[in-house]
Amino acid sequence: MIEHRKPASNAIANRRRVKSRWAGACLWTLAGISGLVTAGWTQSAHYREARERFDKGEFLLAMLAAQKAVEEDGANADHLHLYGAVLLELKQFSEAEEHLRKAVASEPDRAEFQHSLGELLLARTMEAAILKETRSGVGQPRMRNVDPEGLKALERAVALDPDLLKARLRLGRAYYDLNRHDLALEQFEAIARKNPRYPWIHSSRAVVYMNAGAVDSAVQALQAELRNYPDHHSARLELGEAMLKAGDTARAVEHLARLKEEDVSPADRVALNHSLSKAYRDLGQLEKALAASRRALELDPDFPDGHYLLAQLYEQTGQAELARRQMEAFRRVQREKRQRTLGPLQGGRR
Repeated sequence: MIEHRKPASNAIANRRRVKSRWAGACLWTLAGISGLVTAGWTQSAHYREARERFDKGEFLLAMLAAQKAVEEDGANADHLHLYGAVLLELKQFSEAEEHLRKAVASEPDRAEFQHSLGELLLARTMEAAILKETRSGVGQPRMRNVDPEGLKALERAVALDPDLLKARLRLGRAYYDLNRHDLALEQFEAIARKNPRYPWIHSSRAVVYMNAGAVDSAVQALQAELRNYPDHHSARLELGEAMLKAGDTARAVEHLARLKEEDVSPADRVALNHSLSKAYRDLGQLEKALAASRRALELDPDFPDGHYLLAQLYEQTGQAELARRQMEAFRRVQREKRQRTLGPLQGGRR
């Protein structure tokens, strides 16, 4: 018989999935910084070109123009800020930090400047954590990826300009990563009140609601997200999963089956197939459930939950030997995961 218990998820895959869910249908950094500079058209021609290129997402060309603007007037805080923001998009963190710090030092009461500096510090810390995790195979708590100075810069930005919604959005994400979910929801709700159509705000609220077990509230938030943005595929995946948890399996399948693998990020493709498998299982469509479960494991052979679910499905369909093999695979990947998590110290114990 299959032992009925909930296995833990693969740490790295789960982290990448969480990051993907936060990102939604676009890059958070781009959404947060686009339209960042409010200076007038009295700036230099190079600066104006850099702004135009930046807003179009032409970051390499924007970098060249912004660099020329800084060379023309390196004391101009707007020039420094724009150049730093472009470098941030290109993940040239060290040089971006140099110019953003100069901009903040020149005009510390500019909320835009504080926001960009905070975004930089948080992004750099997150990138370093993901690289370390990829190399070591050992997951790290999200709270370790929140740079304290970056958090303070975002709090400063919101204090200076409560209507700077992109700063509130990034601050809410940082609070969530720190497990300060009440403060995260406070920021997200403030954005939703100010602009109910703000991109990805309702899916952000849903993340907090789901963590708190408020599934019905999460469903309502995700439905609002999809009313505003019907092509937000990540939100549709989340809605399907939330409805599955709420026991509304038929409607969960409606949403999940509308998605194709190419609609969602690589990090979410395993989740899509795994959720479909559970939904089909609950509807008694076991062949479809088996196909989706096998596909999930094809995408990620080290996915413990996938092996466990497939073992259950094999048992339900009377395939005892295959069920036994899947349980062996489940125990193996769980054991390997624990070894990666515990690190070399466990290997040296006698």
